[in-house]
Amino acid sequence: MLACGTELLDSSTDTEEGGGDTADDTGVEPGADFPFGDTTLDFALTLDDASLASLEADPTTDVHVTFTYDGESQDAGVHLKGSTSFRDMSAKAAFKIDFHQWDPEGRFHGLKRLTLNNMIQDSTMSSEHLSYGLHQRVGTASPRHGYARVTVNGEWFGLYSLVETVDDDFLERAFPDDDEGNLYEGGYGGDFSEGCARLFEQKEGVDTSRADLEAMIDTVEASTPSTFLTLLEENFDADRLLTGWAVELISSNDDAYTTLGNNYYAYHAPSGQWSLIPWGADQAFAGDEPLYGEIGGALAQRCLASSECADRLHERVEDTLTTWEDSGFSGWVEAETARIENDCRTDPRSQWGDYGCRDALIELRSWVEARPGVVRAELESG
Repeated sequence: MLACGTELLDSSTDTEEGGGDTADDTGVEPGADFPFGDTTLDFALTLDDASLASLEADPTTDVHVTFTYDGESQDAGVHLKGSTSFRDMSAKAAFKIDFHQWDPEGRFHGLKRLTLNNMIQDSTMSSEHLSYGLHQRVGTASPRHGYARVTVNGEWFGLYSLVETVDDDFLERAFPDDDEGNLYEGGYGGDFSEGCARLFEQKEGVDTSRADLEAMIDTVEASTPSTFLTLLEENFDADRLLTGWAVELISSNDDAYTTLGNNYYAYHAPSGQWSLIPWGADQAFAGDEPLYGEIGGALAQRCLASSECADRLHERVEDTLTTWEDSGFSGWVEAETARIENDCRTDPRSQWGDYGCRDALIELRSWVEARPGVVRAELESG
């Protein structure tokens, strides 16, 4: 785990406007009619010369964009995003679309925001989609996900990962009747360790004191291996948390909470319960690292140091493997990767090219098919 104060990379280009929004009070699930899922969508972004010049000078500040989908257009805000994945408009830029930037009541099919990731670090263009799909199969709180083909001023920019933004609308959907708490983005050193509270970035919530983070960190620091599982049970939905970790470990996500203390949100609900929400899952479904190899997150480290917690995590790994097999996850992966293969291979701004994508997808499908057996063999030998 990185020590507090050690930054992975400057995250300033990956900002997400957050707190202070008014939740939708219509009783309808936010974005319920937005077609995440099985169909690759077509989005057109139109920016004038002044907006393009502004993005070149300051990519993190929203400019006007006309967002068009299925013949319906709306004025919105857009800025560029990414840390290691950041690219400017001359390459495959990634985008944050904000439909209420200029109008507090602005929505597009019920959504205030959308995230369009460029997937330039993933030759399969599939890791995020498969990760969130597995999270949803096992019942953890995770963003909805799909794909979009994106044009900018008529030029095809390629295939994008379409991700539900983790904001107050997400909280209303994922934590109904318990959605008005504090949401923090972790990673970049922000973790449940002494001195790390200041490195979380608060996204939602009216209490900005971070007192809840400090109190939770103090509780974690005071725990022992014999008391740690009780701490999780009293402050988290322990089985849901451990199931989310099982997904990260089984999918070999080497840039997740369990492996690097990175790419997650921490949510503290009014009920007092904490939750960790996965994010940025574009480094999963590859590699042969040991299941319990490099463990990065402070909570995960303490769990594996506790025999009771480690046993519970082991159970959740077994259950997740069963879900992987019984739900037909491998077949779904086959179908989903086939669906996007042509767009992946012909993406005009991808660095991987036609055969790079093709070969990566062949390897991915074989990896997913073999993975349950590989993990079970490791568990049995260990």
